[in-house]
Amino acid sequence: MKYFIAAPFGNYIKFKNQANIIPVTGTWTLEYRSGFVGRLIRILKTMRYDRNRNGWKNKLGLPNEGIKVGLKKTRSSEIMSIAAIEDSDFKKLFKTIPHNQSLEINFSCPNLDEHSPLSWNDTSIFIENPSNRNYCIAKISPLTTIEQLTFLIDELGFRQIHCCNTLPINDGGLSGKSLIPYVNNLIKLIRGKWGKDIEIIAGGGVTSQKDIANYLASGANHISLGTICFRPWKIKSLIKMSS
Repeated sequence: MKYFIAAPFGNYIKFKNQANIIPVTGTWTLEYRSGFVGRLIRILKTMRYDRNRNGWKNKLGLPNEGIKVGLKKTRSSEIMSIAAIEDSDFKKLFKTIPHNQSLEINFSCPNLDEHSPLSWNDTSIFIENPSNRNYCIAKISPLTTIEQLTFLIDELGFRQIHCCNTLPINDGGLSGKSLIPYVNNLIKLIRGKWGKDIEIIAGGGVTSQKDIANYLASGANHISLGTICFRPWKIKSLIKMSS
């Protein structure tokens, strides 16, 4: 079992000589969207803990320095999270990213200013072409339907699925404990139709050994850590207890 440090926490939280802990950097887009100061301002302005919804609310919108900077900041042993803003972006990203770089493709960010849905078709280019990637993960929305999963898995060819991204709400995106029922439902859908053929990474509200055990019992292969990264000093002890 592997533990993935979810983006953007994977930009900063690294564990050297820990083969079972893999940072995910990003999420990177083709072009520059914001530097460190811009990211910090968006975090301070929009990130809040919502007690009524039992989760973290934000409206960040993928602030990052662009793919060229991302490549410099991501080791070959790490995973790059990438996303498109325009329909043509995935083909351009494919030409820019080395074929041995592991990827997580972010299929849903509820906080982009752009509201037109993007085509997923071009993402098959990362699957169809020969490469030495250890991971090519589809990170999906909590609201992903069985029809969309069928398209991702049977039509595009993704065999590694990350359940899941932030939940779209009226005033941004919601993450944390509120995602747990959505993640369990997605795992159930995937295991029900594809059995053990799909490698599932489960994340959302993981702060305890009980949370990890819940996702593994539901059928996950690996665990993504995000919520606990607000208290990074607890990550190692959590992983040690769960091993």
